[in-house]
Amino acid sequence: MSVHQFSIGELECAVLQEGSAFMDRANVIARYPNADPADVDAALGDDEPSGSLNLLLINSGGTRILADVGFGEAGPPGMGGVLRGLGELGLAPGDIDIIFLTHFHSDHIAGLCDEAGAPVYANARYITTQAEWDEWTGRWAASSSAADQALLEQFRAFQDRFTFVSAGDEIAPGVTVVDLAGHTQGHAGLLLESQGERLLHVVDLLHQAFQLQHLDWHFGFDSDGAAAVDTRRRVLGECAEGQILTLFYHLDFPGLGTVARAGTGYGFTPVA
Repeated sequence: MSVHQFSIGELECAVLQEGSAFMDRANVIARYPNADPADVDAALGDDEPSGSLNLLLINSGGTRILADVGFGEAGPPGMGGVLRGLGELGLAPGDIDIIFLTHFHSDHIAGLCDEAGAPVYANARYITTQAEWDEWTGRWAASSSAADQALLEQFRAFQDRFTFVSAGDEIAPGVTVVDLAGHTQGHAGLLLESQGERLLHVVDLLHQAFQLQHLDWHFGFDSDGAAAVDTRRRVLGECAEGQILTLFYHLDFPGLGTVARAGTGYGFTPVA
């Protein structure tokens, strides 16, 4: 069962594993363009690189929020776990009230529609940042790719279901938008606060655990690598100093734990 249930005060939460993300070593090394490949290889150590797609489900006073949707059933082999996880919790896609899209990379948005093009989460409204919408609809409009044009058409068809928010906006009681810009222009996370407990969902702040010690290594898919580095330094510092429970989208399931200073970088202690 790839569902990890927990609570933040009165907020009922679960991490749903969309799927495992296993990549070959050469692929991972190539994704850090400003690092020496030998250094990335050494940082990986002896184990093959692994990871996960960890999606956050929140129940805030009866409002169910799903942060991102993963690939869905039409994704790569082994994906589609979010829908199975909802079923294990006795929920259907129609029970989700809000889809919060942290950013528009495919492993976060591809599961919005089924193979026929119909919305999977039929009763949900969508929330994202204006900067994210503008970056990706602009990219898709300028692209000659059929896939990009299809995404543009899909998102424009659903535009009336979108609400645009900024950092500091509360999307449900105890659930606030956090600025994580850099990985994409509108990359955003969520801060959960209830009864003195906190969780910060930092999404794609990093993609491999070694970035906790190599803060300046850009990720190949970052829209603005320098801004992503600045954001990573700032947010990890806030997590460590505030002793905030932290959720990472791509670390091994459930990607949930605490961050602490370790030398010139940080260490991560997963939850049991």
